[in-house]
Amino acid sequence: MLIITVDVGTTNSRIKVIENRQILATAGTRVGIKDVAISGSQHILEEGLTKIIFEGLEKAERLIKDVAYFAASGMITSNLGLVEIPHRISPASVDDLAEGVEERTFPWAEGKPFYFIPGVKNAVSSISIDNLDEIDVMRGEEVEAFGIIELCHIQGPALMILPGSHTKFVWINEYNEIEKCSTTMLGEFLHALANATILSNSINQELITKVDEAYIKRGIAFEKKNGVTKSAFAVRLMDISLDTTPNERANFLAGALVANDISPRIIADIENKYHRIYIGGSSPLKDIFKIVLNNKGIKNIDITVLTDDITDKAAAAGAISIVEHLKESKKKTI
Repeated sequence: MLIITVDVGTTNSRIKVIENRQILATAGTRVGIKDVAISGSQHILEEGLTKIIFEGLEKAERLIKDVAYFAASGMITSNLGLVEIPHRISPASVDDLAEGVEERTFPWAEGKPFYFIPGVKNAVSSISIDNLDEIDVMRGEEVEAFGIIELCHIQGPALMILPGSHTKFVWINEYNEIEKCSTTMLGEFLHALANATILSNSINQELITKVDEAYIKRGIAFEKKNGVTKSAFAVRLMDISLDTTPNERANFLAGALVANDISPRIIADIENKYHRIYIGGSSPLKDIFKIVLNNKGIKNIDITVLTDDITDKAAAAGAISIVEHLKESKKKTI
């Protein structure tokens, strides 16, 4: 069976052409939801998706007529996406997400079934400034989380850490449901500091070229004593006053920011219940998270840094699993 998964983000969109759970080809474009917001039209997103879908099929040496269905997740189901779908409320299982899936067809996809998978938001008793720290949402990471559960044969409770432009902390309960999530802007902070502040002259734009554990630990210790904004300026001082390299300074900064990301509340959850941690995303951030966790003094935790192969397959695996649950449930009701 040939399936195409579609992942639309704020600035980029990606597709994977998959046959029998094996990725045959991928394609991407720098078109996302922001382009819909700027242009005021979904046409630019449809054009971008059409281009990469047929590009992916060409790479895979397959035709659109061979496609069984499309499984779409991410910001494509937001108010600026092709089909707006309400978030499912946590705790959310694969079945819960399957129940929220909506099916459409489009001429530019030649009428093939297009399944849109909803995101997840935290269950909160009331929405107010007083419980702002409990409010959070995800669109896209939910399929990644369920893909990781499937590929790694995880049985909760567990905590997933998914670093990227925005880092997601995803709590999985003992029933393998998404219990809650928490988001930080770690990746964007790092990028902004490296490209749009005085630090652009102190660290390379590509940030870390090689993980330096010693300087990561220095960043962790400095942030604990002085806070995160002082840690950022310390990078400038390391440049003008000390004999350090751009890579050492980048490792120091990353150590400080990641240490700040892992809040006392997250540490308390780990110590009380979530003793198994799975870190996804790409290197070097996922490796830095493990170093920081190991230096936070947390006892009795099992940390798994996911391989690039798992992180590459996870979102597609989760999306397909959710759609297949929907199709199976429909069979049972017939």
